Amino acid sequence: LYILIGKPAQYTNHTIYIDNDNLLAGQEATEYLYALGHRKIAYLSSSLGARVLQARHAAFLRSMHQHGLKTSPAAIGCSYYLSECMEKHLPRFLENGITAIICNQDTLASATLTQCQQLGFQVPDDISIIGFDDLPIAACTSPPLTTIRQDRLELGKSGFFALSSLLNHIPISTYLLHAQLIQRESTGKVPS
Repeated sequence: LYILIGKPAQYTNHTIYIDNDNLLAGQEATEYLYALGHRKIAYLSSSLGARVLQARHAAFLRSMHQHGLKTSPAAIGCSYYLSECMEKHLPRFLENGITAIICNQDTLASATLTQCQQLGFQVPDDISIIGFDDLPIAACTSPPLTTIRQDRLELGKSGFFALSSLLNHIPISTYLLHAQLIQRESTGKVPS
């Protein structure tokens, strides 16, 4: 019996894949910023190695194209190291007039928020920032971080449900949970 959380595999009758719907979550983040008037939106990622991070990146690209917004290498940054994201990609975003940044995880978003403030930018007056996962740090940043909540408790409950189903010979191949946008003070309307 295999229950995989956040990691796809070849499916058999003894395998269940459980995760949050990262494609829908990534699209929701982009659409929220679009509704606030942002048109120059960047995507910052610590890595694209994990399937979850690839899905979030793909959702960003898809949503931007659905709204007729251009994406370019100047508005997408991906580095394995947090320090490289701050030193290499963030300054390029700011120089190109980006008004909002979606970060693929809350720790990266928190660092981005702090770095923007150290560079003299006001969050959200000058730039809006969104993270992913709703880690405890998200509510403690200054200002508190808008993020996409991944319900870890619900993932655990789903894992138990999946195991129970497998043990009772009830096949389930995939179980995706809906992530929730948590609106806090790190996002606002596009600067005029």
